[in-house]
Amino acid sequence: MQNETAIRMAVFDWLKNREPWSGGIFSGSELMQGIQVDGRRITLKGQTGIWFPAGFSVPLSITTSNKGPYKLDDIGDDGLVTYAYRGTDPDHRDNRGLREAMRTRTPLIYFKEVQNHKYQAIWPVIIIDDVPRQLCVRAAIDPAYRDLRPGVDFSDISQSPLDVRRYAWSQTRHRLHQNAFREMVVSAYDQRCAICRLNHPELLDAAHIIPDSDERGTPVVPNGLSLCKIHHAAYDKNILGIDPDYRVHIREDILLERDGPMLKHGLQELDGASLFVPRREVQRPDRERLEVRFGEFRSA
Repeated sequence: MQNETAIRMAVFDWLKNREPWSGGIFSGSELMQGIQVDGRRITLKGQTGIWFPAGFSVPLSITTSNKGPYKLDDIGDDGLVTYAYRGTDPDHRDNRGLREAMRTRTPLIYFKEVQNHKYQAIWPVIIIDDVPRQLCVRAAIDPAYRDLRPGVDFSDISQSPLDVRRYAWSQTRHRLHQNAFREMVVSAYDQRCAICRLNHPELLDAAHIIPDSDERGTPVVPNGLSLCKIHHAAYDKNILGIDPDYRVHIREDILLERDGPMLKHGLQELDGASLFVPRREVQRPDRERLEVRFGEFRSA
């Protein structure tokens, strides 16, 4: 069990180190390939939703697949994850493992699919309730288990207060929505910037046409644009605009500036260029939303 705990902590450290630049998003193949821990390959996600690496008595992770872009029905407003048993036998080995995780208060990783076999890593989650009549358990996202020291006994860790767990869930929910939106939009544009065609996904954002703070700013692909970070910032600051005919416009004062090659080639020469749009018409930018947003650009 102690070696199992050390491996679990090494996996948590790996997730933490990757989080700043990955956003906590991992491909299914990457998770199934796993990581090396003391010369041993540890698979983070398996073919089954409740995953035990070889020799583990308690699951390392639980996974849910997405049937729609924002299917968050398994996470309630109280911040608790409802996770279904495997099958209908409460005494199945996987389901016993979930109860053992609850008994020992062992933290798990929750991999929530956001889009196309890409998963948001939510961790640590603690199973706090077993509901055999409903063939499920309930788990809480608890930051108290995030920074663990070597040799820790999980049962000695005090669970975070309810308000802390609810705040952790609200942050997680926001991140899930944003990451799902980004994956859908960037995929629709074939991993390219709609303005300059840059083909480096790590440098691409999903920009909202109508901001998500507006009730019309729904997180759907027709309200999104795949933009590199420079053109995203320029769009948000009304340095560039996009009209309903999918043409790029650069603000007049910017066109009159004289500066280095980035200004010339990255902005000025794009004035009047055609937008790169998705192949599928239903995924293309909504022209009415573009008209509203372009009006703001013209007023800037």
